[in-house]
Amino acid sequence: MEDNISGFRQEIDDWIESHVDEMSADLGRLMEVKSVKGPIEDGAPYGAGPKAALELAGSILEARGFETQMFEDMVITADLGLDPPELGILAHVDVVDAGEGWNFDPYKMTLSEGKIYGRGALDNKGPAIAAMYAMFCARDICPNLKKGVRLILGSGEEVGCEDIARYRSENTLPPNLFTPDADFPVVNVEKGRITQFFGATWDKDTTLPRVISITGGKTVNVVPNQSMAVVEGLGISEAEAFSKEYSAKTGALISASMEGGRITINAVGTAAHSAVPREGNNAQTALVEMLAAMPFAPSNGFGYIQALNRLFPHGDYNGSALGIAMNDKLSGTLTVNFGVLELSETGFTANFDSRTPACADETDLPGMIRAALEGEGVTLTDITHSKCHHTPENSKFVQTLLRIFEEYTGKPRKCVKTGGQTYAHGIPGGVAFGCAMLGTNYNMHGANEFFGLQELIASVKMFTSAIIDLCS
Repeated sequence: MEDNISGFRQEIDDWIESHVDEMSADLGRLMEVKSVKGPIEDGAPYGAGPKAALELAGSILEARGFETQMFEDMVITADLGLDPPELGILAHVDVVDAGEGWNFDPYKMTLSEGKIYGRGALDNKGPAIAAMYAMFCARDICPNLKKGVRLILGSGEEVGCEDIARYRSENTLPPNLFTPDADFPVVNVEKGRITQFFGATWDKDTTLPRVISITGGKTVNVVPNQSMAVVEGLGISEAEAFSKEYSAKTGALISASMEGGRITINAVGTAAHSAVPREGNNAQTALVEMLAAMPFAPSNGFGYIQALNRLFPHGDYNGSALGIAMNDKLSGTLTVNFGVLELSETGFTANFDSRTPACADETDLPGMIRAALEGEGVTLTDITHSKCHHTPENSKFVQTLLRIFEEYTGKPRKCVKTGGQTYAHGIPGGVAFGCAMLGTNYNMHGANEFFGLQELIASVKMFTSAIIDLCS
């Protein structure tokens, strides 16, 4: 198959370079759709935004002569070549909420200094467009492929991948499959994941000083960069002194202001993907740590704030306080992100996200978590658990993708692991191929998410080469 790549390399380069403006325009249109999960509507199981993004992606494909199929208003597919397909490419068009701190309009594509800024630039609208244009390119320069390709676009990846699970339950996937939703060269190991909802309730206690409310993160797979508490019964100078002390201690920016006898305390950290929590600074845990140390009157509510601080101390990214820290050579270290918290005068609800190594699959990790939470009087209401995913590096499919990456970039061919989970998770033989380059922080799930224009172009070229190589 080596000759396939060299034989079409120049044609691939020429075709893609002549379609950059067209591709950029299509990406810009797709990024303008705010495809964050919203209220369920008729014909829109993830809300109007994700459905609109699916429909726009379908129109882009259809405008170039591809027939599309919609599955349960969750997934859209398009085929190139013969059925059944030999190669599958899985991408998604939904995104996480923009959050705060942007220097650009998050829902408008901005090209600045060679970088494409906006929500979804890398995760995953840019790569989805790259996959589409790879299909267009492969069809135009190699119209007689012997084997088929199926592009599968989902709209619920950021909220648990139920869309692809439903699609898989009624459709056979191609034997070779990659998703452009992680890193180059090839991600062949994805950690497992545990998420759980938990909380507690109590009777209202107005004894002063007290915490009235805490509003933390909204999305479990994002390190919260904003958190706020409302308290009363303290002086503003005391609150400001604690804010200064814990800003220095946690690295978050914590401030206090008084209005109407109540003090609002704001914490600002740094957002990051929950799979790499060390790349962020959790504003929620910073705020809880400070509140737990302040001189509030004893109460059930304050007791639970202190319990949350014991369970999720600021900077504990590996679950040591929960008693679940572990690691292995294949998949790395367990991570924890305390991502969601809403506390009122009579209770709290919360959620945390743990990415788990292969060795965790040999333990009763859910039971360990339950014991840690219940030991603090916290009720676990729901838990989901998926195991570590591994595709052998020596498979012919993986080796083909690695070779293509090396040919186009000159960088070493090697497999890498991730704490993130992609659509390929749990699919036998499935891997991630692109689009991030190792060592670059693209602010994925944070403010000012970006994707290099030349990286987008290179991705299309590599995907096209993969289609031709695997399907000729």
